[in-house]
Amino acid sequence: MKNLYSQSSKKIERIALFLTLLILTISLQSKAAWTQTGPDAGFISIKENNGILYSTNAIGFYKSTDNGLNWNRVSTFTGFTMNDLVFTTNRMIASTNKGIFYSIDGGVNWVSSNQGISSSDSLLQFSFIYKLSSNRLITSSPTKSYYSDNNGQSWTASSYNGNLVKIVQTTSDLISTDGTAVIKSNDSGISWQTIVTNGISNFALTDWFYHNNKIYIGGNGLLGLYESSDNGQNWTLRNSGLTGIDYGKLIFLNNTFYKGVYQQGLYEFNTSTNSWSLSSFAQNNINAYISGYYNGRYFGGVTLLHDDLMFSANNGQTWQNTNGIKIMNVRKLSASNNLYTLGDLGGFIYDSTQTQFNRTTPSNQNYSANTYAQYGVNDIKKRSNGTIYLATAGGVWKSINNGASYTQSYNGLPFSTSPGTNNTYTVYDMFVSGTFPNDTLFVGTTNGIYYSTDDAQTFNQITSTNGVAMQQFLKYNGVLYCAGTKVFKRTSPNNWTQFTTFASTGILGFAATDGYLFLALANSPIKYAPITGLSNFSNIITGTGNFANAVAAYDTLMFFFSTAGVYKVNTTLLGNLQQSDLVQIADNLPFYFNPGNVKQFSYLQNGLVGNRMAIFYGKLWLGTNGMSTFYRSLNDFGYSITVGIKDNLKKEEGLLYPNPSNDKITMPSFTTGSQLTICNSVGQIVLNMTYTNSNIVDLNKLNAGLYTYSIMDNNQNIIDNGKFIKE
Repeated sequence: MKNLYSQSSKKIERIALFLTLLILTISLQSKAAWTQTGPDAGFISIKENNGILYSTNAIGFYKSTDNGLNWNRVSTFTGFTMNDLVFTTNRMIASTNKGIFYSIDGGVNWVSSNQGISSSDSLLQFSFIYKLSSNRLITSSPTKSYYSDNNGQSWTASSYNGNLVKIVQTTSDLISTDGTAVIKSNDSGISWQTIVTNGISNFALTDWFYHNNKIYIGGNGLLGLYESSDNGQNWTLRNSGLTGIDYGKLIFLNNTFYKGVYQQGLYEFNTSTNSWSLSSFAQNNINAYISGYYNGRYFGGVTLLHDDLMFSANNGQTWQNTNGIKIMNVRKLSASNNLYTLGDLGGFIYDSTQTQFNRTTPSNQNYSANTYAQYGVNDIKKRSNGTIYLATAGGVWKSINNGASYTQSYNGLPFSTSPGTNNTYTVYDMFVSGTFPNDTLFVGTTNGIYYSTDDAQTFNQITSTNGVAMQQFLKYNGVLYCAGTKVFKRTSPNNWTQFTTFASTGILGFAATDGYLFLALANSPIKYAPITGLSNFSNIITGTGNFANAVAAYDTLMFFFSTAGVYKVNTTLLGNLQQSDLVQIADNLPFYFNPGNVKQFSYLQNGLVGNRMAIFYGKLWLGTNGMSTFYRSLNDFGYSITVGIKDNLKKEEGLLYPNPSNDKITMPSFTTGSQLTICNSVGQIVLNMTYTNSNIVDLNKLNAGLYTYSIMDNNQNIIDNGKFIKE
C-alpha cells in the first residue's frame, strides 16, 4: 500500500511540475525557434542567369552572387521537387512535381501557374520546361504537352496526347521522344509527328542536347551517347574508348560531353574523333564528378557521393569547398557519447565544438558485400578501447586506427534473399554491452539479433529471435531492448525473450521515458507499453491520423514528427490522451499548404528503419529527407540545460576540475556504476574508471597533453563529455 501511495504521489508531483512548466513554456515559445544545421551534403544542379548562380533541388532554392563560393537559401520549396528552371525577362518559371510555378521576386515566393493545364495534370510530375528562341515555353505532364506564349501565365494543350521526355530545338524543328519513339514538331510544339528512325532502340533516354548542328542523347543505362546529324532520323552509337558499367547522366558543360564509368571515373567525348578518353577530372581523382560550369569554374566534387558542393578552376587538379547548402537525406540520428547523422553518403559526427557536423566515415566507400555499390551507413558505435564499428548493407566494418582504414566482417551474419535486394548482409543497428575486453557486440539484422564476443570476427544468432527483423536497440533503466517486427528484452547475457505479443511489419522509431516504451510505426499513431510488460502496446490516441515517422522522449515528454508537423505529448496523460493534448511545436520549420490548405512538412517523412529524432546536448534533434538536421533547445519546454547532471545535459565548461591539472582531477558524485572514459589525442582509451565512492581521478600515469573524456551513467546515457589538459 505504501508503494502504491508513493507511485501516486510521484505522479501528482509530476503533473504539478508539468503545469508549472506549461506556464513557463507558453511564455518561452514565442521566442522558440528551430535551427537548421548540417551536414552540408546532397545533390544539386546549377543554373545561371545574369551572372547569378542558382541551385535547383527537391528542397530549397539557393543562389550565389560570388561565382558559387557562398550560397544562401532564397526560399524553401517544401513539398515540391524543382525539376527544371528557365528565366524570362521578369520571372523565373519552374517545372515541378506539382505542376508549373513562377516567381517575380528572385525566387523568394512561388505562385502556381497552371491556368490552362487540366486539373488532373496540374498535380502530376512536370519533368522539364524549355524556352524556344521565340520565347515560347514548352512543358509536359505524363499525359499531355503544353505551350505558353505569355511568360507562363497560361498554357495551351498541344494536339499530342503523350509524355515528352525532353526537347531540343534544331535549325528547323523541335525533336523529342515520348519514351516509345522519336517525335518532331515543325510548328513550335503545337503538333507532333513520329519519326521513322534507324540505329536506335532506346527511346527512354532523358539527356538531350543540340550542339554543332547535331543531336546528342544519353542517360542512365547507356554507356556512351547517340548522335544524329539529320534531325533525328538516323542515329549512331558513339562508345569507342568506353568499357565497363555506365554511371550517371550524360553531362554537357563548357561545350564538352562527359559520362561516368563505374570505378573508372569521368570520360569526355571528342566530337572530332568520335571517341571517349579519360578526362582530366578522373586523372586527378576517379571519384570526381561535375554538375555545373560557369565563368571558369566547374561545380561538383571529388566524390560521386559528396559531402558538399565544391568547385575547381583547374579541371579537377584542386577543389575548394563552397558554403551554405544543407540538403542531406538523413537515414538516422544516433546519440550516445556523440551525435551521428547517418545517410546514403555515410556518417557524420557532431564535432567537439558542438557547432557543425564533420564526416566520420570514408568518402565514397562501397560497404556492399557484392558488386552493387552501397555507400550508406546505418549505425556507428565505438568500443571502449577505441575500435569503431559501422553497421552497413555489407555487415559490420571496423577500424582499429581511429577510422584511417576499415575491414569488413559478416562471418555468421544472415544472407538476405529478399527479391530484388542488394543488401546482402544488412545490419540495421548495433549495441556494445560492457567494457573492453569483456564486452559483447549485438547487431540487429533481417533475421534476428546476432552477437560477437571476438571483436566482430564471428557472429552467432540469438536463437529466440530467429525469423524476426530486428532494427533498433534501446537501453532503458539498465535493461536492453531491441525492436523490429517484434520487441525483445535481454534477460541475461545472451538470452532474449519476447516483450509482450506486439508484432508489426517494422518500426520507424524507438524511445523510452517515464516507465514506458514508445514505438513509431508506418501509418500508425505512436504505440506505447509500460516496461512492466503487463499490457501490450497500444495507440497513444484513438481515431485515424496522428501518424508518426520518428519518436524521442525525455523526462515526462514524448516527441514525434510526421508530415503534419512536430508534436510533444505529456506522458502523465497517457491512457486518457485527447487530440488537444498533441501540442504542435513545428513553429518556424519550413512548410507549404496542400490543396486542402493544410500545412505540410514533406521532408519529415519516414526514414526507413532508422529513428530520425534524438535528444542530445540539451537539444531535440530532427533528421530530415533532404534538409539535413534541425535542433531546438529543451529550454523551450521548460528545462534548463545547466540543471541536473542526471538530465543528460552538458555544461559548456565540463564537470571535471581543476582544468588544467598536473596530478588529479575531481568529478562530481554520481550514481554507483557511472563510468569515466579518458582518451588521448588520437582517440585511444588511456583510462577507464567506474564510480563507486571516490570521485578523485589520479592522472600521474598520463603524459602531459590534451585529453577528451566522457561520463556515462549505468544506462549508458551520456552525462558529460569534454576536454581537459594534463600539465
